[in-house]
Amino acid sequence: MKKYLIALLLAVFSISAVSAVDGITHQTFWGAEFAYYLDSNEGQNGDKFELPTYSPTSLPSDYTAIGDDPGRELGSGWGAIELQLYAGHKVTLPFLQGSGPLTSNNNVSFQMKGYIAPVVAYIETSATIEPIAFLNFSAGYSIGTGWYGLGFNGIGLNNDGTGKPEQKAFPGVAMETWASGTFQFDFAAIWPGEWNHVVMVADAKFNYINFTAAGNDDAWQWKADKGENFNGLLYQGTYLLGYQMPKMVDTVGFLVETTQRVGRAADISKDDTADWNSAWVHVKFGPVVNLSFNEKNSLTILLQLENQKKYTEDTIYYNYFRNREYEDDYIRIHRLALSYKHILW
Repeated sequence: MKKYLIALLLAVFSISAVSAVDGITHQTFWGAEFAYYLDSNEGQNGDKFELPTYSPTSLPSDYTAIGDDPGRELGSGWGAIELQLYAGHKVTLPFLQGSGPLTSNNNVSFQMKGYIAPVVAYIETSATIEPIAFLNFSAGYSIGTGWYGLGFNGIGLNNDGTGKPEQKAFPGVAMETWASGTFQFDFAAIWPGEWNHVVMVADAKFNYINFTAAGNDDAWQWKADKGENFNGLLYQGTYLLGYQMPKMVDTVGFLVETTQRVGRAADISKDDTADWNSAWVHVKFGPVVNLSFNEKNSLTILLQLENQKKYTEDTIYYNYFRNREYEDDYIRIHRLALSYKHILW
């Protein structure tokens, strides 16, 4: 634990140290993120696209348990809600700036954000360098923990075969270490004009996740998710095609996000009795709109669809995901998300 605290303190020191450099800018901000997840019966209508379903499918009377797996009902009847608050500070300073359009705005930035939600709390630190107008590189680290309350569990092992993660306060810490490269292009750089901002962004991110209480083969829960995390490497892609304009609705676009396990973690299901497809690629996509009310207040609205796993009829009712057999993908409406940001100064 001591080395993780040292890494965090070094990040804080780095942000403080650059305050002595000329030409820097500071930004302190806070915000709130809310999402509503639509309910689903997990593809049981037989179609490739599933509309929201609010009538849960009960456990069949002929359900045959595996070990201590109690089985499950498909759907909750209401969906799910996510809410978290955050606050942070960002420091930006010039870096290898030139006189040409490709290098005149070169900079390096350091940021720290703290998050609090009903059952988790965590801190993120990151550094971003922009060596040329259309490319930047980032690296970051986060550390957090959770507890049980209000019927939700923030963090815990999910490895006892029941599909019910352990409900224990502060059983360990979850950590993420990532590095990413982002290509960004604005058509207005070629054809200047306030109405010519057609933007494209492509980000490739490698993220190593780790829960200190988990072994390499132990599944674990984080941020009250499904509990299907494993210590190991993830590849996450983010792709945006958008249009920016000088209006309150200043950005509209289409966003695609992908997540997949890489390396050892992608092969875990091959050794299980049921192949639940640990190499599966999760894709989320949908329209995004940003509203800038003024220089200090903005709201981002995101409607996402996603692909999800469809399991075989004889394994889908198992509560523990490692007892289910992957069969196919289907598409469903995932969530409606709102993110509000206020810049203090």
